Amino acid sequence: MKGSDDSTGTTESQEKTEPEPEADEPPYPTGVQLGLIVFALFCSVFIVAVSQTVLATAIPTITSVFNSSDDIAWYSTGEQITAVALQLPFGQAYSLFNNKWTFLTSVVIYLAGSAVCGSAPTSVALIIGRAIQGVGMAGVFGGSFIVIARITPLRKRSLFAGLFGAAYAIASVIGPIMGGAITQRASWRWCFYFNLPIGAVVVAVVIFCLPPSLCRTSTELNSMTPIQLAKKFDLLGTTLLLASLVCLMLALQWGGGEYPWNDARVIAVLIVFGVNLLPWMALQYFQGDDATVPLSIVKQRSVASSNLYLLFLNGAFGVFIFYLPVWFQSIRGDDAESSGLKQLALCISTAVGSIAAGGLVMAIGFYNPFVIAGSVLVTAGSALLMTIKADAALGILVGAQILVGAGVGVGAEQANVAVQTVLPNEKIPKGTSLTLFTRLLGVALSVPIAQSVFQQELSKNLGNSVAAKIYGDGGATQIKENLQKIFGNGTSEYNSALDKVNTSLTRTFMLAMILAAISLLFAILLEWKNVKKEKRIFDDAKEQKSQPEK
Repeated sequence: MKGSDDSTGTTESQEKTEPEPEADEPPYPTGVQLGLIVFALFCSVFIVAVSQTVLATAIPTITSVFNSSDDIAWYSTGEQITAVALQLPFGQAYSLFNNKWTFLTSVVIYLAGSAVCGSAPTSVALIIGRAIQGVGMAGVFGGSFIVIARITPLRKRSLFAGLFGAAYAIASVIGPIMGGAITQRASWRWCFYFNLPIGAVVVAVVIFCLPPSLCRTSTELNSMTPIQLAKKFDLLGTTLLLASLVCLMLALQWGGGEYPWNDARVIAVLIVFGVNLLPWMALQYFQGDDATVPLSIVKQRSVASSNLYLLFLNGAFGVFIFYLPVWFQSIRGDDAESSGLKQLALCISTAVGSIAAGGLVMAIGFYNPFVIAGSVLVTAGSALLMTIKADAALGILVGAQILVGAGVGVGAEQANVAVQTVLPNEKIPKGTSLTLFTRLLGVALSVPIAQSVFQQELSKNLGNSVAAKIYGDGGATQIKENLQKIFGNGTSEYNSALDKVNTSLTRTFMLAMILAAISLLFAILLEWKNVKKEKRIFDDAKEQKSQPEK
């Protein structure tokens, strides 16, 4: 029999990687049951991803309502910081607790944060709600990939990872379109309320369709005291990481923009960042396998390469998600909805690339060609977008976006599959959480860096006073209008100033190109593994158990 041959050919190291008790698990869900679970997970990824960009076009209205232009950065950062900082502890939670109930708890927390944001009476309440959303997002985003790894064989995971990658891409790009449409036709509060009915469907499907036996609680919990359990979650380490991220974000937002890099405030937060980060790294080292980032996982070649790859590739993607709309609105004069529609090429190509790569990896077994191609395509697309001007041809704009989108689509999710391929099952939750941590961190870091690049270039090209006047509280939506007020519409001074704004914006695309090019180095370092052969004993045992006895 083929299954027997595969089992006989398995190496001793693979047998150790897949302990025998794993084969006694119940069969994987199939048919309608599997379809409903995947649908629910797809929806959960969609709602948490859309929350990262949905406010981009609603912020001018929100700042007008709350008179809170000084809080603009925190409407985004408040969610990002908690999502990034808690991604790793949630990996620990999924390693220990029943994945079904951990995932449901995360969804409920996210929905609670959405409700707080939607009903927020003040700007501070909105920021608190965004922070709560970030907590739920950490568990939902990572949990979706972890749960799918629990209920599907390895060789099929690339396809589902592709689907979730498509959900993330679609949500990220249409977020500003949704935000603009909802704000204009209803109220900015529905940018958050719309999550509630979708989340309710997710909760219902997961409760009734996801088998708890496939997401069981770790037997390790039975012998743990409350103190030992608390140590597992590394509360001190999480606090240090959260503090260091807050300081780093502040430094990146302030440096070169609001304050010069040598300003005492920027230097102070960078020092505090280092003071918190170094003890956190020491804790991870001395805690061994109990750490939220175990050294045994990080030092694995493919895990390290995948995470660094995702850090840089997703950082490049984040620049385009946030700054392509700025370019369309400030250089072409498009409104929020129109600029979002002109990014459909980026959205569709990312989704198609993600799904296609997932299916092809499932067919041929190797993910490496797609990870490498991802870096090459994003680098090429970024180089094209660096050259655009106000009169750029539509074909160039669409073609460049297709290159970037297809590159992210074919590369990002397969890097996550690479981690799941090389790790034993008991380490997959932590490994998956680490990859999602670096993905979120890539965007969280690249966007403020891009903002700093843009503001510095703008000040250098137009002067500090003019740059401050044209950017103002309205952000990108007001740049072209403010230029017209200062220089007059159609004058040579206006055209020259608009060209300088264009140059400043395309410098952010140069940043994206550099990040994508760096990611190629780590794509090449990935081990070549065949997902159709790795862990075959584990998968075959489950499939045999699912077959009716003859």
